[in-house]
Amino acid sequence: MSSVKAKLTVTLKADDVVVAETDNAALWQRVLTVIHGGKMDAPLGNGAGGDTPDPLTPPAPPTKVSPASDEVDKLAAEIGLDRGVVEGGLSPSKDAPYLHLNHHCWQAMRKQLPPAGSASLNPIAAAATLLALWFRVAGLGPTSQAHAQAVLSDMGVEDKNPSRGVKRATWLISRARGQLIVNPGEISDAITLAKCFCAKDWSEWKTLKGKD
Repeated sequence: MSSVKAKLTVTLKADDVVVAETDNAALWQRVLTVIHGGKMDAPLGNGAGGDTPDPLTPPAPPTKVSPASDEVDKLAAEIGLDRGVVEGGLSPSKDAPYLHLNHHCWQAMRKQLPPAGSASLNPIAAAATLLALWFRVAGLGPTSQAHAQAVLSDMGVEDKNPSRGVKRATWLISRARGQLIVNPGEISDAITLAKCFCAKDWSEWKTLKGKD
C-alpha cells in the first residue's frame, strides 16, 4: 500500500477571504509550535543561511524624513545662517501655505524698521520675498501674491495694498497672474532680507537700504 505525502500549507484568512498562503516548511513548523504553546524565538531564514524576512514579524516602520530636508539646507546655506535658525524663523514646507513665519521674527521686523522710507517694508513684500527664495530653492516654480497673502493670513496679518507693496520691492519680478520670482540682478537684497528676518536683526538691511 503506497503512502501519500501530504503538503502542509499555512493560510492567512480574513473571514473567508484568503489574504496570504505559503508552504514554507520552516514557517508552518513554527506556527505549529506556537499553536501547541511554544515560542518563536529564532528568526526565520530561507533554510540556507539567507536573509529572507520573517513573514510573522511585522516590518519596522519607515524612518520619517522630511521631504524638504535637502532644500532647507540649501536655503540656509544661501541665506548664510544655521539650518536651525532658518527653520525656526520660516518653518518652510512643500505644502501650503509653504511658510509659517515666526511671530517673534515678525515682531522684530516691525519694531526695528521705520514705517516709511527706503528701509521700510510692506508686509506683502516681506512675505513674498521669503516665499520667492524658498520656492526658488525648493523647485516650486514662481510664487504669487496669493501665496504671500496666505502666509500673512496664517499670521493674522493683512496688507491692504499688496500690489503697491510688491511694486516697491525691486528685488522681485512680477509676472502674469500675480506670479513673483526673485530678480536675479538684486537677489542679494532678497537674501539680506531673509537673513535679517530669521536672525531678528535688521541693522544690515537698514545699512543697505539707507544708501538708496
